[in-house]
Amino acid sequence: MKTPTVDRLALPGGTLRVITAGDGPALVYLHGTGDQGSLLPVLATLAEQYRIVRPDHPGFLQSDDFAAEVTSVAGIAAVHEQLLAALGIDDVVLVGCSLGGWIAAELALRNPQRVQRLVLIDPAGLAGDGSAPDMFGLTPEQALAATVHDEGRRAAARAAAPDPDVAAGLARSRATAQRLASDPYMHDPALAARLGALTLPVELVWGSDDGIVPVSYARSWLDALPQAQLTVVPDAGHLPHVEQPQAFLDVLAREVPAWS
Repeated sequence: MKTPTVDRLALPGGTLRVITAGDGPALVYLHGTGDQGSLLPVLATLAEQYRIVRPDHPGFLQSDDFAAEVTSVAGIAAVHEQLLAALGIDDVVLVGCSLGGWIAAELALRNPQRVQRLVLIDPAGLAGDGSAPDMFGLTPEQALAATVHDEGRRAAARAAAPDPDVAAGLARSRATAQRLASDPYMHDPALAARLGALTLPVELVWGSDDGIVPVSYARSWLDALPQAQLTVVPDAGHLPHVEQPQAFLDVLAREVPAWS
């Protein structure tokens, strides 16, 4: 794989920081609130088969605020619609994690003709059974325990020296997410009904021990998207593609199910 490139893409409302890697069919990855802004190892692996496009959302990490356009999670999706058009992406595997899963669902609703396959990893966006904690009220230790299953990974995270730039980016992402998605908490009451318009293949991937968006929330997504296939990944928390990357790669390697 060639070295990933990091660019700033100018759009009408501002610029997005965008990481790209690899060649081939397009795979766009939409990150969650806790993403640190780098290319995840599993995406580097996928860059051997795909052209990976990973933007920082508007108002997150190092992208501009797009303040006039982004007053909701759907507004973020509208900016990423511009991104797809600017990059000439007309056929995409769309992957979203956590808040990025909600954004991916909104983007698919806006551009179903562009999305070949929608893959949602522990997505926010639906009310579920109400068992999710308010992540904005968690202490760093509580958030780590809720996000990461493996204690070795938790210990490594505790021991790592904090990078001031990364910390500033995470704080900015958290503030934007809280502004856009804290009331109602991390969902849109109208989304479930709107999801019925999607007739494209959908994969749900969930960590069995997710303490941020519990696996019980998958039921709401399956009810809203009867074509969806659910894969529950053992020994994984909120980021199964990080803790158990091969399980995630196996999902993407499966033949796309027919649905119409």
